Amino acid sequence: MKLRPRLAGVASLVPSGSVVADIGTDHAYLPVHLVKEKSCPRVIAVEKSSDNCRTALETVNLFNLYHQVEVRIGDGLLALKEEDGVEVVVIAGLGGKTICKMLIAAGTRLRGYKRMVLQPMSDLPLVRRWLVAQGFYFPEEKLVKEKKHFYEIIAVEKGNQEIVEPIFLELGPTLLKGRDPLLVPWLEHKLKIYEQVIGGLLRSREAADDSRRRYYLTRYERLKGVLEDVCRRK
Repeated sequence: MKLRPRLAGVASLVPSGSVVADIGTDHAYLPVHLVKEKSCPRVIAVEKSSDNCRTALETVNLFNLYHQVEVRIGDGLLALKEEDGVEVVVIAGLGGKTICKMLIAAGTRLRGYKRMVLQPMSDLPLVRRWLVAQGFYFPEEKLVKEKKHFYEIIAVEKGNQEIVEPIFLELGPTLLKGRDPLLVPWLEHKLKIYEQVIGGLLRSREAADDSRRRYYLTRYERLKGVLEDVCRRK
């Protein structure tokens, strides 16, 4: 099965041959791909509602993979059992706050997984901050562009992650060390967003209270410096 770029990026960080749980599987396209293309012997596709489970099951049955992909109803990681033997957990397409709530609810069982692959749709700095505080690091980080949107995908494993300064929680410490082909256009895109925010603050009635403007200007200047450093390395 050919996946769209976002899910294909997620799949690329899943080690071949792993037992996987896909939390919030939606149509179960990712589990089917992992079985067919990455030799994953078993994938548990978790959804919270019975309607979503039926949708996922339709895809699984269409590809005749019901013996390798189990569709299971449940609340996030709490749907998994120790005897499932899950090695890799995938949570993609959910908000960062929702992902953090799932990780917190899972408690100590998180440390039993070899890897988590996370693709938050928002609040990624919050997710990174929580993971670092809990003793996880990011061996791989990846950028994907689908249509006009950039998506950040992180692989998470047990270990210590050094965060030199807060902006690296936003930008991704491993991402900035690598040579992702989308790194420069992504940073340029983020600079444009900061420019729009700063411009809006200057035009707003709250311009007299410039604390927010100073905050964004500081972040903007630091982001420009990061982009310059990345371009020098090329």
